[in-house]
Amino acid sequence: MEVVAMSYTSKRNIVSILAGVALIVAYIIYATGANAPSAEDIKAWAVAILVFVGIGIGVQIVVQIVFHIVLTIGIAIKEELKTGNKDGGKTAERILESEMVEDERVKIISLKASRVGYVFVGLGAFAALVALALGLETVIALHLLFGLSAFAAVAEGFASIIMSERGMKQR
Repeated sequence: MEVVAMSYTSKRNIVSILAGVALIVAYIIYATGANAPSAEDIKAWAVAILVFVGIGIGVQIVVQIVFHIVLTIGIAIKEELKTGNKDGGKTAERILESEMVEDERVKIISLKASRVGYVFVGLGAFAALVALALGLETVIALHLLFGLSAFAAVAEGFASIIMSERGMKQR
């Protein structure tokens, strides 16, 4: 049985998906918790959502930095064990640089995956408008908008992984 190594882009997307799912779970815990603002306090909910957006951005940055450090260390250790050469760090840098190069295929996959994300963001905006048109509480519209926007990032990551690992049909 042949084992195919996962691409750098797929590994990076998996880490981003995990961070995105953690953000969604944290928001759900907050929104359903005892310390959540009342449904009528739209300003407090807007502030909470903005805080979660900021936290999400910060977490993604930190997670990606840690991911690159761990990946580089892992490659260096693997190369040192494989070759016995104590200069695994320089080899790891070369390997990582070669994996990080984005060719046309990676760029096209990224654009197609972005399209999936845009669909979910659009659905979130549409669902929020429908909720308001049906007379639901404004906070429901905010939850829909934030929730589907956060889910968009996760869906975009999955789409990128699927297209990268299974191949992409040409149009």
